[in-house]
Order: sequence, then structure tokens, then C-alpha cells
Amino acid sequence: MARQLTFHILGLYLDKLERAFSLDSKDLKDVYHERAAQCIKRGGYDAAISACGKAIDLDSEDVEAHYQLGVAYMGNRSTEKAIGSFKEVLKLDPDRAGAHFRLGVLHEKTSAIDDAVVSYKKAIALSPERADFHYTLGVALDKKAQHAQAIKSLKKAVELAPGEDKYHYRLGLLYDGQGEHDKAVAAFKEAVEAEDVAE
Repeated sequence: MARQLTFHILGLYLDKLERAFSLDSKDLKDVYHERAAQCIKRGGYDAAISACGKAIDLDSEDVEAHYQLGVAYMGNRSTEKAIGSFKEVLKLDPDRAGAHFRLGVLHEKTSAIDDAVVSYKKAIALSPERADFHYTLGVALDKKAQHAQAIKSLKKAVELAPGEDKYHYRLGLLYDGQGEHDKAVAAFKEAVEAEDVAE
């Protein structure tokens, strides 16, 4: 908490601090990163974009700043700019699973489902334990009418996060659409049970 408060105060007076003290670029980048993260958390996307821009001015290859910039652009609904930011992240750090995932979300949003599937699969290869990655892949595969693969993906999401009711529910819808009504009913029951536990 004390660290967050310190970064918040630093963020408020950043321009004055820059002039008053000569902070080294790494410390200054850390302040910008923390400022951007706090702004994103509060929905202050324009301020986050500004902080990221300052970090990138210090270091054009600042992966974290480019990543936070992409998140802020997503929050601002600037889809093309967000895509550009995450592509830049992946040029600098091809193993950033979160960037592949968010790029997939953006591709799906722009109806580039094939590209979304590729991005989700890359994210899963890097972080196979993430249930949400498997879930979003399943949803995208369903949109491509690749129902057997979609079911496999959603089953994996359910296996990794059995308490997520929406995973069970979506799996139930897929089973129902394929005429597997007994499996659909079982999945819907599990969705209700998961929802009850969550409450």
C-alpha cells in the first residue's frame, strides 16, 4: 500500500520532479509504468497513454510501456492502435502470452477469427494453465463452426477452472447445438452448481 501511495504521489508531481531531480531513466520508467497501471485500473486511459508515451520516449524498446499502452488503447476502444501496440510488444518479446491473448481478443473483435485463433493458440502454448485462454479459443473455434475442437477447448477450460459457471454454460450450449442433449444437461447443471458456490 505504501509503495502504491508513493508511486501515486510521484505520478501527480512527475513533471515537477523531473525538473527538480535528475532521476535515472530506469527509475523514471518504473514511475511511468506504475502511473499507467494505476490510471488503467481507474479507467483513466488518456492519462495512461500519456504516461506510456513518456516511458517510450525514454526507451523505444520498453516492452512494459508498449503493453500497457495496448491495454489503455483497448480501454479507449482504439482497436487499431491497440493492435499496433501489441504487435510491437511481440516484436520485442515474442513470449509474452498476455500480448498474444489480447491480440486475439482484438482480432476477434474485428471479425478476423482466423487470426484470433492463431493468437489464442500461441498464448496457450506459452501459458497452458490459463483457463481463460482455452475458453476464448473455444468460443472462437465455435464461431468458425469447428465444434469438435471448440468442445475440446472448453472442456480444458472447465478442467482448469471448474468453478467458472460460464465455462460450463458455454460447453452446454455447444453440446446442445451438436445434439448431445444429455451432455448439455449435465454441463448446465454444473454451471448452476458453480454459480451457487460462487454466491
